[in-house]
Amino acid sequence: MKKLALLIVLYFIVNPSIYSQDLAFGVRGGTNYYSIGDILSRGGSFQTGAPDELFTPNKEFGYQLGIYTTISFGKFFIRPEFNYASFKNNYDFPDKNSEWKRTRVDVPISIGYTIFEPLSVYAGPGFNFYKDATLDGVQVTSFSDGGPDLENTSVSFNVGLMATFGRVGIDLRYEIYPNEAEEELLDIIFSDYGVNLADHRAYKPSVISLSIYFELFRTDEDGISNLFSGLFRSNNCYCPYP
Repeated sequence: MKKLALLIVLYFIVNPSIYSQDLAFGVRGGTNYYSIGDILSRGGSFQTGAPDELFTPNKEFGYQLGIYTTISFGKFFIRPEFNYASFKNNYDFPDKNSEWKRTRVDVPISIGYTIFEPLSVYAGPGFNFYKDATLDGVQVTSFSDGGPDLENTSVSFNVGLMATFGRVGIDLRYEIYPNEAEEELLDIIFSDYGVNLADHRAYKPSVISLSIYFELFRTDEDGISNLFSGLFRSNNCYCPYP
């Protein structure tokens, strides 16, 4: 799936025959919130008769950085991206705060429509490739093999709103996943965190992100063939900006 997603993005970038009006390249970056599930501590795992205790994650700001290209067809456009993102949450356990962290590379491919200047809406799939998630204090024992154990690849669905002002824009995005992360038993170091055996409850991940993007250059339909044929043979940049 990773190779397929990268090939799709590459196709849109280097094949000028698909472009109807103009092509733009740019960079983007911003912050995000990643939603994960509650943890239910099994009170009896550290003291007979102790009640279970529910811990809801505290969201922290993560970040994302990436590049994009926009291919426009009148008011419609296609926008492939290549991004790196870092996500953070934490659980306020009785004795110590535990950080949850994860990073990924994602390749969203969105189809959008300009409602009126400067506002546009868009939607489309995202192909996601994760590193393993980590949660402070989790240990490998006879009860648990560590964790959190989550899938390293997924496909999500993105919807968003963009406002473009010249070469700069703001992008607000909501990302949802069709599949749940399954419930999982975790064994946490009780002497450090005040929690021992605990269930990481099933949940559907979601991401809310806010980014700023900056257009590096744009070329119209007449300049696209010149851009690719002359990119390495002359000093012409085919940019409308001085």
